[in-house]
Amino acid sequence: MAIDVGQQAPDFTLDGSQGTVTLSQYRGKNNVLLAFYPGDFTPVCTKELTCFVEDWSKFQGKDTVILGISSGSVDSKSKFAQSLGAQFPLLSDGEKRVAGLYDVSGFLGVARAYFIVDKQGVLRYKHVEALPFFKREDEELLGVLAGL
Repeated sequence: MAIDVGQQAPDFTLDGSQGTVTLSQYRGKNNVLLAFYPGDFTPVCTKELTCFVEDWSKFQGKDTVILGISSGSVDSKSKFAQSLGAQFPLLSDGEKRVAGLYDVSGFLGVARAYFIVDKQGVLRYKHVEALPFFKREDEELLGVLAGL
């Protein structure tokens, strides 16, 4: 069952590059950008996450944390995060449980998709890319965050 804008975002706990993260730990404190991506060290995903690294201070300025999520091991997430210099966690959804909660299981494991969850835990933005070769621009995502 797909989650729609205006609904409470499904909570989850995953391990990743910065330890264990639970979505609800940010409730009342930060907006959260859930950035699902197909795979570590792939060209489009590397470009996408590099943009997040470069714009990290802009997201922080909007009281927003980024959680990158894909299938693959915690070890791979840690190596990928280190190679990018990522200030935010990359989380391992190896069993695609969280991808299933957000209805983004894809051909390559996890579809490229973006969900913005506000400080109250409500989904305020959702976009699932039809093809994994495309990504949203950070300015679009920051514009949504500015409106919260």
